[in-house]
Amino acid sequence: MIPKVTYGTRVRGLLEYLWGPGKVEEHVNPHLVAGYDDVSLLAPGRHDRDGERWSLDELAARLDAPQIAAGERGVKQYVWQCSLSLPAHEGQLDDATWGRIAARFVAEMGFTGSPDRAGCRWIAVRHGLSARGNDHVHLVVTLATEDGAPVWLRQDKRRSQQVADLIEDEFGLGKWTPGRAGATRRPELTRPEIERARRVDQAPDRELLRRQVRAALAGAGNEAEWVARMRTAGLLVAARTAATDRDQVVGYAVALRPAGASKPRWYAGRSLDGDLSLPQIRKRWPDAPPPASQWKTADSAESTTLRGEDRMAVWRSSAAALEAISGRLAGVAPGSPQWPAAARASAELLARVAAVTEPSGRGPVTRAADALARAAAPPRRAPAPAASTIAAELGRVANALMVTGPARDGGEAAVLLAVVVQAARLVVALAELRAAEQQAHAAGAAARAAAHLMPLLAQGAVHVERDVPGPRVARKEPDAARARARVDPAVDQQTQR
Repeated sequence: MIPKVTYGTRVRGLLEYLWGPGKVEEHVNPHLVAGYDDVSLLAPGRHDRDGERWSLDELAARLDAPQIAAGERGVKQYVWQCSLSLPAHEGQLDDATWGRIAARFVAEMGFTGSPDRAGCRWIAVRHGLSARGNDHVHLVVTLATEDGAPVWLRQDKRRSQQVADLIEDEFGLGKWTPGRAGATRRPELTRPEIERARRVDQAPDRELLRRQVRAALAGAGNEAEWVARMRTAGLLVAARTAATDRDQVVGYAVALRPAGASKPRWYAGRSLDGDLSLPQIRKRWPDAPPPASQWKTADSAESTTLRGEDRMAVWRSSAAALEAISGRLAGVAPGSPQWPAAARASAELLARVAAVTEPSGRGPVTRAADALARAAAPPRRAPAPAASTIAAELGRVANALMVTGPARDGGEAAVLLAVVVQAARLVVALAELRAAEQQAHAAGAAARAAAHLMPLLAQGAVHVERDVPGPRVARKEPDAARARARVDPAVDQQTQR
């Protein structure tokens, strides 16, 4: 569950928005699911003339009354609004469940008062799914108690995250946000980005760039090699230098090549994902970073075009290598110093697999790579991870996949599926390891990644054995249902909603 807190000065204006059409006509059937009083008494009615407009005056007056009583003592931004949303893959809840969640949330936030203090007035409004497909509810609280005393908040955004954890546990909701547990954070997509991608029917630029930057890191031996690989992938790359030393690179930005005469849209590394900021990336290479001149003049990495037979040979050997690595990873003990580097390398390897299998940036492998990157996100102030032989082997596989390009026909696709199947097994092993470490948020993100790949894992059990000539890389295939249960039985059910 994701809480997002904002503040305002007009109850009526917020109500008009919540009972209006929304910014993209997403507000369908707005209605109350909970409140400080009986919902049937608080709920606004419709105008009799057209039946499309709502009578919000009475509800606004009820919510405003404590603030009016507070007078000059009142909080200036007294309208506290928090949206509680579920990830789209978690499906939808019913009104009764959302009502209980809302009541529990405001109580834990301290808005319902105590024996020593009166409570605030509040409501919970639900309508259609968000533009991103998230089921959600809006909480509106006026920051004045029933007796007119102002309510001054402190660290309420942090508290909302803590209460969200509690709600997830009590209501059996998934934990999908490692950033809440101290890992580097991933900035959210903005509404304009979502709408722009929807108009052109493609993945948002930020998501495409995130995957390609991470794929370029897979197996890279140094900073200059990583920069060259990004340029080979077709990205525009710009270095940011220090104000006091123009030869010192302190950040970077990337962009997709624009079509026609349009201008590129640049994204700083930290705006793609917290672990893709330049300081975080440099932790993996202890040597001194290259000067700015190398960033400006770095050539694209050498691009090699393989014949069909050679590509399939690379995919077969990669699948066999991943099968062996998955077996070794399953034997890594929870808390092992190998875990951070192996997890990071696995996320980068899956990003490379997604780049090969889904160049458009849309599909289950891409979604799994996106989720696995969150499961492997390092703590914000963590030192460089210890060296890992597993991570080194994953880097070598990623380097091999970099030169193959996508499959060109059905026969090649069947061989490439073997790589995806073995990558799926790798993700399952990581999800189990994260669960064993009792890292709930990271385990949830890894389980979500595994759930995206389960249909491909089941498909590969049939197609790889039947269609792929040469070595049998799909042997010892676990029953798909049993593999799902080992990760998280609820995840697959939610994915199928």
